[in-house]
Parts: sequence; structure tokens; C-alpha cells
Amino acid sequence: MANAGCASSVTSSKELHDIFQRLQATDDKICRLLASFVDVLMHQKVPRHGLLRVGSTVEGAALCRWFRSETGTREVELDTMYVIGSIPDTGKHVVESVASKPGFIRLKIENFLHIITLEPAVLETGRVEPFLREASNTAYVSSRRIKEIAAKQLHFKDDDGYTKMIVGVLFGASEVRVTPFEEIQGPSAMLNISLSLSSGHLFDVSIDSVPAIKLDYWPANDWKTRQPRYWPAPSIVETIVQNGCHIVPKTSPGGDEDNEWRLSFSLAEKKLAENRNPVQKESYFVAKAIFYAHLKMEIEGQRLPSYAIKTVMMWVCEEQPDSFWEDNNLEDIVGAILEKLEVYLKAGTLPHYFIPEINILETMPELLIRESKEKLSEIKKKPRDFMPSYVSAIQAFATTLSEKMEQGLQLVQLFANFVKL
Repeated sequence: MANAGCASSVTSSKELHDIFQRLQATDDKICRLLASFVDVLMHQKVPRHGLLRVGSTVEGAALCRWFRSETGTREVELDTMYVIGSIPDTGKHVVESVASKPGFIRLKIENFLHIITLEPAVLETGRVEPFLREASNTAYVSSRRIKEIAAKQLHFKDDDGYTKMIVGVLFGASEVRVTPFEEIQGPSAMLNISLSLSSGHLFDVSIDSVPAIKLDYWPANDWKTRQPRYWPAPSIVETIVQNGCHIVPKTSPGGDEDNEWRLSFSLAEKKLAENRNPVQKESYFVAKAIFYAHLKMEIEGQRLPSYAIKTVMMWVCEEQPDSFWEDNNLEDIVGAILEKLEVYLKAGTLPHYFIPEINILETMPELLIRESKEKLSEIKKKPRDFMPSYVSAIQAFATTLSEKMEQGLQLVQLFANFVKL
């Protein structure tokens, strides 16, 4: 039975479909408007930095995090990569795998300056070599120093009140609080904007950025040739491989905090999200909403990562034929996705989609996994019974917010053009 206070008002799979089709359309609209807002904001504040947007605001289902609670602050995270340069296929010899830690690498400093190509928009002429030499030690390029130096490049302040002004106009906010980078905790934080809307709701927009280096080659060769595969199409696989991936300054559990980097497949995940069919997109939205409503509890200081449900969805898409998506109703498909997550939790292993040797559940507490399994054993049977009763309130708020943003963005863009930004 659904949790107390969270009893579902959804009575059929068709109603579930209708509700989430509307919410998904609103989600897409809000994400597009937020992207336009960030473009205006960044053009004014950090025009020399190219930020690559990644994560849920480009992949879809960004509003699912609102299902964590009936009340409280609604929030949207805009994740970006601050791409400082690229390493060509001919330079892969500087990339060294970390022993017994799949997905993590080091960058050997030997000849590194002659191999990496810095993005012209990132650093001024003459800053390339000092930037890299300052971030180096005797053997490897320091991921820790890259983070520190990139943080200075992304330094963001709102001394002139510009951000407060355009945010107030965009959202129709009665109160705006801007927290700049230097006051935020965390390695990827850039800017946080807290709003009190005229409707009385609280709304947060956080813009996070992590420095990254592009690899102009594909390091996950097993994924490229993996069979059998129903998804994605061979042409999409080839495009993803040709586009390469990124590395970001992230340390493995118990690893070297100064020199380790982690492979990031955000670019590939964005391409895969774009190539889901409508049924896949909708079923992922519903499964992710239920995930946030019932499986984001904190135990021993940790929660299941949202990357877990995204990973499960990619595996299900790959493993299921077209008939699975065509012949089953929405609730049955969502149930199958959640059951797949339960299978992984029972095994204590959720393989990374691109590098299966990585276990996404590796650092999760045993109690958290056990509690999650118990919840899933009931939810998977009839997902609509676990759809929070406040789904209609979320839809209403999202619709109102998107309408305010659409009107406000026109005024913001007019102002930006007027001052020739």
C-alpha cells in the first residue's frame, strides 16, 4: 500500500499517461526557458567561458526532483561542464588508467603541454602555459589544482544587481537572493539563486559547473561492440563514439585526491536521451518521479543517486525490443523499470552503462539498499498506487511558472538587446 499522506489519486494507466504527458511537456518548456535565461546571464557575466550544458535540464525529467515532498522549495539544477581543452587520439598515451579502479585515470605531464589544445574562449592568449604549469607536479597534471584554478575563472559576483534584476523579471519574484560561487560549498558549485514567488512558493535555481577536458577518442570500446543490443541504433552508436567523452577532476573512493580524474559520459548520455522514443521518455519520467517520491530517503548520511535510475533506464532500453514498448501500457513498463532496479539492488551491483566494471552501488550503505529493496517490492506491482496525491499541485505550479518565465524572458531579452549585451 502507498505511504500514508502520499495516497495516489491516479485511478488508471490512462490517467497516469495523461497527467505525465502534460507534466513532461511543461518540463521541456521550463528547461528551454532556463537555457535561454542562462545564455543571457552568462553572456553578461562570463562571456569568455564556454559552458556545455549537461544533465537533466537537457536530457529531460528535470522536475522529477519536485516529487521528494509535497511542500518546501521547488528546485532546478542546471549542470554544466567548463571545457578547458581537448586531447586528440594521438595524445592518448598521456592518459594512464588507475590500477583496479575502472573509469578513473591520471594525466602524465610528459609532453602534455604539446598535446592538449585549449579552447580559445576559455583562456586569454599567453595564459595557456602558466595555467597548466601551475596545475602540475613532477609526474601528473593535478586535478585538484585544475579545480582550484577553474574556480577562479568562474568567479561570479552580482555587484551591480544585474542578476537580481533579470531573475526578478523572469520569474515574477517578490524576493531574490543570489549566492555567488565563493560562498557555496562544493567543488562544482557556481551560482545559486533563491526566489520567493508572488504565489508564495519558494524556488531555487542552481547553476553548477565542473571543469572538464575533452577526449577526442572513445575509451569504452566494449560498449561500442556490445551485443545483443536493441538500442540505440548503430548510427547513433557511431556518432557517440566519434564525439568522444570528457574527463573531470573526481577522485575514486579512497583514491589520490590530487591526481585522479574520472571519465564522464555526459555528452553520450545527452545523445542517448535525445534518441529515446516517446514511450521511453514518458516511462522514464514516471519512474524517476516515483524514485524521488519513495527512494530518496537518507540513511547513514547517504541516498541512492539519481544516476541509478538513469542507468537502469539505459540498460532497459538496450535490452528490450520494440515490441516491449509497443505492446505494454505505461504502468507495466514503469513496473518493469523499477523491477530491474530491484534486481540490481538484490545483487548489490548496478553496472555503469558504459563501463560495467564500475558498480554504482559500491559505496551505498547496506541498510539503505535493504530499505530500498523492500519499498520496490511493493511499488513495482502497481506503480500508480504510489504516485503522490500532490502530482496535480506540481503540475499546476509548473504550468504557472512556465507561463511567468515565458513572459519574463521576452522582457529580459529586450533589456539585454537594449544595453547591447
